[in-house]
Amino acid sequence: MKRGAKTILIIIVIIIAIIATYRLVVFVGNKIKPKQVTEEERVIPVKASKAIRMDITKTLNLSGDIAGKEVVNVFSQVPGKVMEILVKEGQFVKKGQVLFKVDRDIVGMEYMPAVVESPLSGYVGSIIVDRGMSVSPQTPLAQVVTMNQVEAVAQLIEEQINMVQIGMKAKIRVDAYPNANFYGMVYRKNAVLDAASRTQEVRILIDNPKLQLRHGMFADIEIQLGFAKNAIVIPVDCLLSDSSGNYYVYTVKSNKAFKQSIKPGFTLQSSIEVVSGLTEGDVVVTLGKENVAHGDKLLVYMEEKK
Repeated sequence: MKRGAKTILIIIVIIIAIIATYRLVVFVGNKIKPKQVTEEERVIPVKASKAIRMDITKTLNLSGDIAGKEVVNVFSQVPGKVMEILVKEGQFVKKGQVLFKVDRDIVGMEYMPAVVESPLSGYVGSIIVDRGMSVSPQTPLAQVVTMNQVEAVAQLIEEQINMVQIGMKAKIRVDAYPNANFYGMVYRKNAVLDAASRTQEVRILIDNPKLQLRHGMFADIEIQLGFAKNAIVIPVDCLLSDSSGNYYVYTVKSNKAFKQSIKPGFTLQSSIEVVSGLTEGDVVVTLGKENVAHGDKLLVYMEEKK
């Protein structure tokens, strides 16, 4: 073997020996001094708020439609063709005022035009026929609506039926007047539920002297169910529920989370009434509650009062 090749072989053997020796020393060192592992304690950042006492008005929010107090379709008493239309849509008419003239149009017979009168005083909501159109006593010609009083009509689901009673006050808003509130009173509930939707119709009577509310408008309805004085209230964001439908929150004590069962009451926009389970001043987790478990250590940021 050449001298150069022999030298290279010796170097390789020395390197392998050094590596083996290093690994042996590390292994023995680990056996003599076990590796110490420290695990940091889990701390969860959350936002929290205090339970407060306040007077609240319990409300039920519904969506519905504005309808005239009386809405009547107008019919001709005889068949024929519409000869004249004497009114326009939106026009106020008195009871007995002539709205249409109908030509009886019977071959070989001559008749005076039949007149069609308004059955009540109100506004012509819509004209359904055109001049020259053939009509029968079953054909509606127009719709007349009373507008000095209107109704807000909504549907109650089964769990809401016993909440709403005749005589309760209501506040109504419509898109046409976004800065205005209209007020009325629950004056009628259907005796039975609708078989298809399983809902009960409720009607709220509203005075409409300026005729701002029109038949067919969409309405946001807020019915006042009652008043609670000095109630415990927390942000609705605190609320959680389990698979059995039981409600609970996480309270904070000494920077630790504690699961607390509660009985909620009415929801008030972004807040909720607590009937039992909390007292004034209790700190409850709002943001981050989904990541919390009972006993967890928390880093708490208190929400500022608005």
